[in-house]
Amino acid sequence: MADIEQNILDFVAERPLSGREAIRRGAAPDVSSPTIWRALKRLVDAGRLDVSGRGRGTEYSVAGSASVRAHLQTPYNQRPPVRYNPKFLDAYVPGRSFYLTQSDRDKLRAAGQPVGGPIQVGTYARRILEQLLVDLSFASSRMEGNTYDILQTERLIKFGKEAEGKDRKEAQMILNHKEAIEYIVDNLDTINLDRPDFFNIHALLSDGLLVDPGMAGRLRETPVGISYSSYKPLDDRITIEEEFDIIVAKAKEISDPFEQSFFLLVHIPYLQGFIDINKRTSRVASNIPLLKADLAPMSFLTMDDAAYIDGLIGIYELNNVALLREVHVESYLASAEKYRVLRAEVDVPDKAALAYRDVVRDVVRFSVLEAKRFKPDVVLARVQKLDVPKDDQDAVVAYAHEQFKGLHEGNAIRFKLKAADLVGVDLS
Repeated sequence: MADIEQNILDFVAERPLSGREAIRRGAAPDVSSPTIWRALKRLVDAGRLDVSGRGRGTEYSVAGSASVRAHLQTPYNQRPPVRYNPKFLDAYVPGRSFYLTQSDRDKLRAAGQPVGGPIQVGTYARRILEQLLVDLSFASSRMEGNTYDILQTERLIKFGKEAEGKDRKEAQMILNHKEAIEYIVDNLDTINLDRPDFFNIHALLSDGLLVDPGMAGRLRETPVGISYSSYKPLDDRITIEEEFDIIVAKAKEISDPFEQSFFLLVHIPYLQGFIDINKRTSRVASNIPLLKADLAPMSFLTMDDAAYIDGLIGIYELNNVALLREVHVESYLASAEKYRVLRAEVDVPDKAALAYRDVVRDVVRFSVLEAKRFKPDVVLARVQKLDVPKDDQDAVVAYAHEQFKGLHEGNAIRFKLKAADLVGVDLS
């Protein structure tokens, strides 16, 4: 099987954008079609082949950032002009097409899964909000040439203190990020990646930064250019509207939060639907799927700015996501741990931990020293005898059980217990 896959890679490397049947005939004519299809799927999932189109129009090319980097070796003003390609978006079928490989998605989920069990949607986002405001506002602004360092950014966000000798537009850019991020966290349960959500984010990010304030939160009606690229975005208002609606519709259908996030990072800048501030909109909006899924956010703090821009140019001029994907995955893996561990911190102590502290201590000690395990019915009867109001009894029992299950020799002292007291106790 390894030989078949290598034959496929060799064939596609020599003949980019080959179809399935051409690959079967040229790479392994004696192998059945189903075997070839399975091999192609494995190569796509492993990130070794890129796929575009669908059905009979499905085409394969060798994946990787090397081709993008090679393309960028030619000065931008010597590269042939490239216009917006609607087939790039059309070829993406949610649930069947993936820019991130299965291996990428598995790695990202392992890195982004917060410590601890499920909690109410939005609780994790609020818990990390203070840190995210600083990190994402700083990093995303830095990518736009903002000269505030991270400490100056923190002082501006927390205390409203502008750095001396800086352009006031830089402070405005950072504070706009703060407003946009707070909007997402405050409305996380109702934001569904609908058209107005993107307009709201763009309006907040562009406040005070556009020559025409009326273009904040509105799709553009005039042409735009891309610095240091041969890419020419759409200049037809009606087509821009149509393509933007397709982006929104497809984004909503993507079930994997990491794929959904990356899809926004690719297509919002590619369309350039707004007069300006498209990349900022994509970076902030890309966090919505992650936060809604209770995953560590993407702060862009560790991302290499030049590689990020190169990755976008690879999309603009080649419709190749390989370099941006490489940069994105590497950056997320490097930064996610910071937000995972914040999840372990308790946001607000449980009522049972405060109002019924002595009761919880009593039933935990009883369960360890006498019952040798946690018996909910027995504990409930004990809680009732300790005059806990009926409305709070079940919550106290549940909280006491969680504390009991978390006992070990290093924390037994909280209940005036010794390590030796836990010997022979069923802590389930």
